Amino acid sequence: MNFGDFEITFREILVSIAITLVLIGIGFLISSAIEDGINESNEKYYKALKINNDKEMFKYAIKTNVGYTLAQGKVQAVKSISIKDIKGEYFYIRKEKEKYTKHYKQVSHTKTVGNKTETYYTTEEYWTWDYAGKEEFHVEKFNFLSVDFDYGTINFRNEKHKKTKNDGRYIRYQYYVIPTRFNGTLFTYIDNNTINKNEFYINNTIENIIKEKEKSVNTSNAIFWTVWIFFITIIDFGYVYLENNYLEDNKK
Repeated sequence: MNFGDFEITFREILVSIAITLVLIGIGFLISSAIEDGINESNEKYYKALKINNDKEMFKYAIKTNVGYTLAQGKVQAVKSISIKDIKGEYFYIRKEKEKYTKHYKQVSHTKTVGNKTETYYTTEEYWTWDYAGKEEFHVEKFNFLSVDFDYGTINFRNEKHKKTKNDGRYIRYQYYVIPTRFNGTLFTYIDNNTINKNEFYINNTIENIIKEKEKSVNTSNAIFWTVWIFFITIIDFGYVYLENNYLEDNKK
């Protein structure tokens, strides 16, 4: 086949097919290894004890050290907190200070002088709100499925921006809060009569978490094969683009 200056011979096509088949075979091996790794990582979720808003079962699981557990229920502050800056009571409050700060930058310009183009620079100023520190306030204890835990036992990541408060022209404060109660599912390893290795899925259910873990296998495979097919295409194109004279008969 001839595409202008680019010629593909029949033998190059055969070799490209062979390369493709070999790389596809390697791809299946890699894909299988990825799938096995993800399934192994997800197995603890599949085999975990499932507790759906059952307070007595959760207490029993802690008492008997059942190991991996998925427990769905409500988190509630034992004694909520408040500060004078914002209204309401909360589980957690973060007060971030920001300063309105002047900065300078060099900006390049070009101009034509005669037949030449010259580059020159000017200094321009600009202003941004920059982080300048924070204060944090939180409850001492919280309750999950009728069991009390110390703050920090679980890292909750559901804070939301509550308010912006200006203090003059150059200072302002941003307030982020976690409400006093919220729902979700705890994935934990229960040992020594307490929870360990905790992950909390805000406003999520046990059923959805399991579905997401199962879906992660297909998603990873789809991403891998997209990248791998692109890689095979580049290899094949690169090969036929080269002058593979050794494939031709060199008869004198």
